Amino acid sequence: MIHRVPSRRWGVGLRQSLALLGALALCPVAALVIGGDADAPIARAEALIATERFLGIHVEPAVHTWARAHPDLLMTASGFYVLAHVPVAGWALIWTWFLRRDRFGLVRDTFLWTQGILVAIYLLVPTAPPRLVPGAGFADTLTGLWGREFADSAHVLQSPFAAVPSGHVAFALVASGVFARMGDMRWLRVFGWAYAPVVVAVTVVTANHLLLDAVAAVCVVGCAYRLAAWRQARSDSSACAPAAQERQARGRALHGPRSAPGLERLPDHVM
Repeated sequence: MIHRVPSRRWGVGLRQSLALLGALALCPVAALVIGGDADAPIARAEALIATERFLGIHVEPAVHTWARAHPDLLMTASGFYVLAHVPVAGWALIWTWFLRRDRFGLVRDTFLWTQGILVAIYLLVPTAPPRLVPGAGFADTLTGLWGREFADSAHVLQSPFAAVPSGHVAFALVASGVFARMGDMRWLRVFGWAYAPVVVAVTVVTANHLLLDAVAAVCVVGCAYRLAAWRQARSDSSACAPAAQERQARGRALHGPRSAPGLERLPDHVM
């Protein structure tokens, strides 16, 4: 007897992977569409800096200046910024697929909606990171630490003007939520609670994002989660409807039709 369940599972896993990879592929497409004109993106970044100054929260230049005085720390933070983003998000998805399959659809859709909303905003209002704003007190850490060739290669995959909302913070929030709420071991839950704040700190230290970029990321993830939960609820209700109809049909087949509620309980002389 041939069992086809494993092949079906592999097929489902392949479809899930292709959907997620397709969502990630939106970034280089957006980078191509946005192009290299820096004037409007830098103007938007300057407006955000002015807003933070008005709110009294523009601490990023001081934090970045302190980090530049500690080059080993800055190098570590820059490496973390580049290397942890996609792998940790992938880990959250793979972990959910194998250990919490009942929640995988919600997590997957939250990631997909997050990516879709992020890319839409990048295309509508491309905004430069603080490290590219002249005279704002920041250095271009991507070029300074990794070299011009690496920076140019990175800009092919992700537009340099995709700073608002912070995609790093958005993905970190979703991954943190997965591990903090569903982690089956204490260290995993601790990692979940700590990961997103660490990512926010790293984005500020490396001058890749402002605090307002992180706030915008929180709003994006909140909307993405709502949309994913709504879709999951609809999917669950659609799946339950045929089962309920089947139970009703079996009940009618076993007990026969009833002319009125409670009629079968009437005494024989009344009938």
